[in-house]
Amino acid sequence: MTLTVQFYTMVAMVAMGVWLGIAMDTYSRFLHPDRSKSLWLYANDIVFWLLQGLVIFYVLYLVNEGELRFYVFLAILCGYAAYRSLFQPLYRRLLERIILISIAIIRFVKSLFIYLIYQPIRFILKVVFSLCMMIVSIMTTIFWFIFKLFWVPLKWGSSLIWRLIPQSVQMPLIKLAGVADKIKNYIYHWLTKIRK
Repeated sequence: MTLTVQFYTMVAMVAMGVWLGIAMDTYSRFLHPDRSKSLWLYANDIVFWLLQGLVIFYVLYLVNEGELRFYVFLAILCGYAAYRSLFQPLYRRLLERIILISIAIIRFVKSLFIYLIYQPIRFILKVVFSLCMMIVSIMTTIFWFIFKLFWVPLKWGSSLIWRLIPQSVQMPLIKLAGVADKIKNYIYHWLTKIRK
């Protein structure tokens, strides 16, 4: 390994130490490790460290084809220490501002969605539903009126015809009329419900 490659390796690993500090602060900010540890948090920790190891090894592979030397670990440790002493307060403030800006943007987009899309669509659907219910009510009233218009003369006419029929013929018809009355009452009951 040439001196140039060693120098690039050192610089890259110091940068990866800084990256590791940034990643750890970001991870701890979003997953709140101060809470009681659960199995889910332990699984997240394992995945996090596996990903960080893969990222560091990938960068090392790009710089010196993956040769591990003792100074690689020292460089990562130096980068992490430099981050903790020099950049951590600055990064944490920056992270908090980014989070606040992101929350503000999300709230703004949510408000835009509610006021420009959700509420107009809801209002239109309410108007359409009211119009449909009004049309159904009008149609039911018209149907009810037509039904009464035909039913009253039919009832009077059938009553006159009934009086003219001999009593011997009336008895089987009375039994049949009982079934017809049940059907008529059922229809009347449902028409009244629809009209309301």
